[in-house]
Amino acid sequence: MEDKKSIVIKVKYPGNGKKTEDGLSTSKIITEWNIKRILLALLGVILLITALWFFFKPNAENTDLKSQAVLSEEVIKIPVKPNMDFNKNITITRALLTFNINNNEPVGKITLPLTLSKTKSTSIYYFVELSGMKDRTIYHEWLLDGTLITRKKVNISNDNWRTSSRQLFIYNIKTNWIARLVDESGQILNQIDFSINYE
Repeated sequence: MEDKKSIVIKVKYPGNGKKTEDGLSTSKIITEWNIKRILLALLGVILLITALWFFFKPNAENTDLKSQAVLSEEVIKIPVKPNMDFNKNITITRALLTFNINNNEPVGKITLPLTLSKTKSTSIYYFVELSGMKDRTIYHEWLLDGTLITRKKVNISNDNWRTSSRQLFIYNIKTNWIARLVDESGQILNQIDFSINYE
């Protein structure tokens, strides 16, 4: 068996207040700040706070995307003031119900009567393409048995305009729906009546 040899290195440090052989004073503790790590840590904290604020802030812009689990008993009445001359040049090119919108275009068309699941919620979009309404305001309205459920305001900034609104459907004993397009005076420009069968 080989003998293991240990090597011992002894370093002699001068004590406090003593000078080394070279005449230099004793070593001092120098604190060095790693600026890169500090900045990265601050950036991480800022990103975390921003992410938390983004996810937990109330979002008032997307009111039409909220689930309509509980229907309000309050009936909202909208005055209808027909103004035929004002809407003379309006053309509704397309108006349909669809399950999906991709790049502001409908993906397929829903055939009526509509059959949905009792156990699963489903989103349906009301898509409208129109012309002749530049600088005007329209509203997408969803009504259940004559009661207004959702109203989305759309400001039109071009002559040819495509817009859509979404409604989340869950099982309900009421099944007669209306998706309609209304101008600022309350005149109905387009309307789709449909019923839902739940299975």
